[in-house]
Amino acid sequence: MKFAFSFLSLLSFLCIQAQENDSMRNDKIEDVVVVLGREKIVCQKIYDQEKTIYEKQSKELRKLNFETLFDEILKLKELQKLKSDERKILVFNPNYTTIISSCGNNSYYNCKHYEKHIHDEVFEKVWKKNNYLKIQKFFDNKLIIPLVGSPFSSFEQNMRDENNYLKKHNIKPLLKGIYWNLNNEKKEFYYSAYQKSTENLEIHLLKYKMMSEDYLQLDMSLFPVSEENSIIYRVKIIVGNEEKELNRLNILYQYKDGNWKFLKEEKLTLA
Repeated sequence: MKFAFSFLSLLSFLCIQAQENDSMRNDKIEDVVVVLGREKIVCQKIYDQEKTIYEKQSKELRKLNFETLFDEILKLKELQKLKSDERKILVFNPNYTTIISSCGNNSYYNCKHYEKHIHDEVFEKVWKKNNYLKIQKFFDNKLIIPLVGSPFSSFEQNMRDENNYLKKHNIKPLLKGIYWNLNNEKKEFYYSAYQKSTENLEIHLLKYKMMSEDYLQLDMSLFPVSEENSIIYRVKIIVGNEEKELNRLNILYQYKDGNWKFLKEEKLTLA
């Protein structure tokens, strides 16, 4: 099953990261004014706009209750179908990220940008312990392996104590299994289940597939639609198995009067 970026996308992302890192080395915000068509890019203006947007989104984020949103998400027929699948292993990515970017001598990337990003705060608020436990209880017949981050984040990186979602959020019961890496070395990994299992899960990692064992995959992303509509969230869900993607969902929900209301479902094109 292929949940991965193209090599070109990865190169573009790394290029932009390098440009942004260069722009952040100076404390002073230096103006870069370049005419692009009829527009001028002024670094101080960009910095101030990003700061304003972040503060607005952070303030609104504190008012949102995502536990009730998960009650709505878990009603989706695609997740009900995933639950009824006989395969027991569920690889779960709660922070699936799509990177769409360009590389070049755009003066925007030479500007210093505001240091804080709403993405990390959204993740911590959305995926606090109680919401993960809702997922775990819903998939009460599955053994769940959380792998957080972009598709090229490795299995082994996720299993380090400092990176591991289950360890960091004190999810119980915390189960330990055995995996065999690409060098045929035997190592421990963490997984979770609604009920503690008496058997230890053992898996074998592969180069061109997540693992040799049968498994299901669930990728999710929850994020505000835009800075103007930060109480409207886009919920992206990708459901698949070890062979292929089965479904992609792109649903908008709005937080209003203490509840999440379905707005619409947008069509997503399969990669």
